[in-house]
Order: sequence, then C-alpha cells, then structure tokens
Amino acid sequence: MFFRKKQKVDLDAKFKEVYREVNKITADAGNELDVTIKYSQLKLACRKYDELIDLIHQGANFEEKHFLSLKESVEEETKRVEGLLDED
Repeated sequence: MFFRKKQKVDLDAKFKEVYREVNKITADAGNELDVTIKYSQLKLACRKYDELIDLIHQGANFEEKHFLSLKESVEEETKRVEGLLDED
C-alpha cells in the first residue's frame, strides 16, 4: 500500500492567494456598469472575505480586525447596490 505524506499547508501563502482574488473581484465590481453583475461580484467578494477570516482563525498571520473592516465596507456597498436592483 502506498501512503502519501501529509503536506503542510502554508496558511499565509493561501491567504495571500485568496486576498489577490478578492482584490481582483472588488476591482472588477468597481468597474462594472451592469448592476446585477456588480451585485454578484460583491456577494462573491463577501464570501472570499469570510474565507480570509477563516484562514486567520486557522493560523494565518494577519490582522483579523482589518479584514473584518474591509468586509464590512464591501457588505455596505452590496446593500447599496441591492437597493439599486430593487428600484428596477
């Protein structure tokens, strides 16, 4: 039988990878003219921030308070855009 060695996950590297993703998503949302697409991108960014916060809880060496604040900003923008969707 073959056994795989357990590989240690570099939480900081994973965190940076997800953070790059969330930055791209929020930048794309900022440039998006279609309100429905913008709303979807912002919702995705919120889920990515949850992923970042989860990585911090697992041991990634980043300041949780800062990323909670960033997530809150994206959530506020999401609510604003949702209001625009409701107007249609």
